[in-house]
Amino acid sequence: MIRPAITGVFAVLALAAPASAQDAQAAFETAFSDFCFLDEESAAAEYYPNESWSLTWEDGYSDVQYSGTLHQFFCSAGAYNVNLVYYLEQDDDPFPGLMPVSFATPHYDVEYENDDFEGAVETIRVRGFDTQFMLTNPEFDPEAQTITDHTLWRGLGDAFSSGHWVFDKGQFVLKTYDVDATYDGEQNPQRIVEYK
Repeated sequence: MIRPAITGVFAVLALAAPASAQDAQAAFETAFSDFCFLDEESAAAEYYPNESWSLTWEDGYSDVQYSGTLHQFFCSAGAYNVNLVYYLEQDDDPFPGLMPVSFATPHYDVEYENDDFEGAVETIRVRGFDTQFMLTNPEFDPEAQTITDHTLWRGLGDAFSSGHWVFDKGQFVLKTYDVDATYDGEQNPQRIVEYK
């Protein structure tokens, strides 16, 4: 038996089909009202309007073709980073409805020479993986069905992290993750995650 508290969480995150862009917007605003700047009008919000794309896929266990819609919502912005949230609306069984998309990301430590973050990077050690609902400066490529994000660590853009996810069998799968932890005025990232 599912406890009411757990049911309530899924009621906030998921919305049973059929859905629309307005339903997706309502689900996003309900779930992320404490984390996103929903009432603010900004140039960033205008530059990143809500968008939707149709997707199709197979589940890998059969030849059944599934369809759905990927929804993109503006969440927040700073001086040089913009955060967006994605929802996937699935049209068909076994799981029709709306759910926020979570993205696998590496959990890592950067070790600098003499513990000086402006010095040389000695190692970047991946300690595991976590997930996140917000991506920073992301771009969705509808033809390749990929999402790439690019988080600037400072405005100069010489230090950053960047992930690349591929839509595969109904979910976004992390394929590569790059980190440039050097504050040296140049872009020279290291690839810390790569899957074929």
